[in-house]
Amino acid sequence: MSSLDYTKTAAGLGSSADRPAAPASTQPVVGPSARPARRRRWGRGLMAAVIAASPLLLYIGWTRWSQADATDNTQLFTVARRSFPVILRQKGELKAANSIEIRSEVEGRATIIYLVDEGIQAKKGDLLVELASDEIDEDIRENEIRVATAKAAYEAAAKSFEILQDENASKIRKAELVLHLAQMALEKFKEGEAVEQRQEATLNLKKAEAQLEQASETLKDSESLFQEGFLTKIERDGDRLRKLTADLDRKKAQIQQEVLEKYTFPMTLQEKESDVVEAGKDLERTRKSAAAEEAKGTADVAARKSELAIVEDKLARHKDQKAKTRITAPADGLVVYSRSGSWYRSETQIDKGAQVFERQSLIELPDTRTMKIAIRVHEAQTQYLKPGLPANVEIEGFAGRQFPGKVSKIAALADSQNRWLNPNLKEYETEILLDGEFTQLKPGLTARADVLVTQLNDVLAVPVQTVFAKGASYYVFVDRGGRPEPVQITLGIASNEYLEVKGGLEVGDRAYLAITDEMKLMLPEETSELEKSFNNQAAQDSKAANNQKAKKK
Repeated sequence: MSSLDYTKTAAGLGSSADRPAAPASTQPVVGPSARPARRRRWGRGLMAAVIAASPLLLYIGWTRWSQADATDNTQLFTVARRSFPVILRQKGELKAANSIEIRSEVEGRATIIYLVDEGIQAKKGDLLVELASDEIDEDIRENEIRVATAKAAYEAAAKSFEILQDENASKIRKAELVLHLAQMALEKFKEGEAVEQRQEATLNLKKAEAQLEQASETLKDSESLFQEGFLTKIERDGDRLRKLTADLDRKKAQIQQEVLEKYTFPMTLQEKESDVVEAGKDLERTRKSAAAEEAKGTADVAARKSELAIVEDKLARHKDQKAKTRITAPADGLVVYSRSGSWYRSETQIDKGAQVFERQSLIELPDTRTMKIAIRVHEAQTQYLKPGLPANVEIEGFAGRQFPGKVSKIAALADSQNRWLNPNLKEYETEILLDGEFTQLKPGLTARADVLVTQLNDVLAVPVQTVFAKGASYYVFVDRGGRPEPVQITLGIASNEYLEVKGGLEVGDRAYLAITDEMKLMLPEETSELEKSFNNQAAQDSKAANNQKAKKK
């Protein structure tokens, strides 16, 4: 591990509860190298800022410094190689590994009228909570009426649609019959009536022509007989009249045949054909009208059906809400009331007569046979954690007993629920699963977990109280001929007592366990990142100005 990695670990591992705040220094600044008061005040202010800014100082030894005499420079530690475990120690809360959360599923707000006692062992199917359902009962009654009305309207629309379909089918059949009769009339005229009338007209004409020919022959004979004196004038005139009549009949038959062919047949044919066309159009209109009426009827039936479905859904939803007012246990478990998760308070809001809202957590049913401890680990320490690491857990109320377990889960994202107190604090919730099954443990107990991160063997190490941080650097005061000298070091992994040193010290060096204000003033000055940036920018500006002057010359 590099020193940069260690810098980000907030001085390694350890509980935030094990990091007391640094005590204010009361030692005066003395010695031959005493500086002006303003310098001393600036030094103390800088050190206070460094202490506040460096997470490492919260961990590496203020407790032991506060217990040591700050003026005693004879407390020395001889640097040596040693082996020690690296343990992460954090406090947390005991929880069930498997827990069922019971929430209110009643819409809006509801009042608790029955609540099971907290702490009892509920069985599957036991009544846990009952919510008031007066408004829901009223909604159910109203929607039952609406369902009945909508169902009647739907059935009426369906019956009307059936009648409409039957009437339309009858109209279409009538129109089809009219068209069929018109087509038959047209065919009858073409194939029968027209042929018959044409034959009759032809027959009449031939008959008239034959009669005219007969009358002409008779008249011719009559003229000869009249000239010979065998016929009287009256008889001859009679034959003349018969011939004239026959001629007129022939002409009439010719005219009738011409009228029949020129006018009667075309007019009748057009009339019959028009009847067929009009019957076809009437049939099409009847079909379209029926389709339009049926489409309207279908839409009306669908609308009534949709209205019925809507009110039925509402009724079903209200009945479902009614059922959800009685909350039963889905499985066996210990009854634990849900509590508010505010950062400034933790109290139950679940009680008879209390109002709860939808999706509000009411009860948890933890399975206490399998337990876990939930701890919060600083973001700088999570790099050491991984699932499967062994841990020993001590639980309040079980003094002298340790429960073995292992890391089972590390949150993927930081939980910033305490951001109001410290916006920069980011912690990851980590779960440690206890081995075995239990009957006497209950959720909510305070527990402390010691997670064995790793075992360091034969490494150079110093006590945590010997290390002093300034800015991004770490120092150890080493005895040089009876006088302290700050030595910058490179750190590795830290435990609760020792820090691994990867560079800067050697075996046999003697490090001061107590640091005075005078020793802190010996630390080299460090330039902040803002000052470095400002100095770099000033240097660049100066260089640019010099180049510009050179160009002008």
